Amino acid sequence: MQRETLQFVHSRRPPADDLRVFDSLTREFLGVEFTFRVIGSSHFVSAPAFDFYEVSSCEPVDGDDVTTLALDEGPNTTTLADAGGGLNGDRQHAGGDRQCAPDDGPSADVNGQDAGDGPARIRFESGGLCCETVVDRRPLSAFPDGASFDLSYRFGADAVTTVDVGTDRYETYHTYPEFDLALYTCTVFEETPPATGSAAASDALSGRSLTD
Repeated sequence: MQRETLQFVHSRRPPADDLRVFDSLTREFLGVEFTFRVIGSSHFVSAPAFDFYEVSSCEPVDGDDVTTLALDEGPNTTTLADAGGGLNGDRQHAGGDRQCAPDDGPSADVNGQDAGDGPARIRFESGGLCCETVVDRRPLSAFPDGASFDLSYRFGADAVTTVDVGTDRYETYHTYPEFDLALYTCTVFEETPPATGSAAASDALSGRSLTD
């Protein structure tokens, strides 16, 4: 069955349903372990120390914050490459040190709605961790087929999910040949400033929310 939307689901608890994992990798960010997985419907990232769980899925998934992106609208009119965004020129790679998108680039905050014609930004905070994801809808021909990735699984001839992990961020490609679409994402992690006192820092590491 063809799906026409992709959900980015952020939660402070693990998914209730079991996920079929095709490839996985564990790396340390901000002093704690993050595990990255390619799953049957897209990708899944978890960091239990921060109560952080992100699922990207074409299937319905419950969560605290769900952002739905259309797949059937084709590539963005303006892409990150047009704006000079990305990490390493035409082929983004998580080992770079540039921001995912320029601060003045054509992007939209879309938590809960679609991005329209430009790249989208999705933000989520949990347990002292802030993540920001830039989502760029690109033509299928933009996917760097043959490049190496930390995680990769080919579901069909032109249907691929990849994950590339850097020092403070990760990047993915999800390709949808039925929509002539290569969906590129770049997610940057940052530890949020703790409240005054050592108890607040302890709360952040134990997963309890900081006081606003």
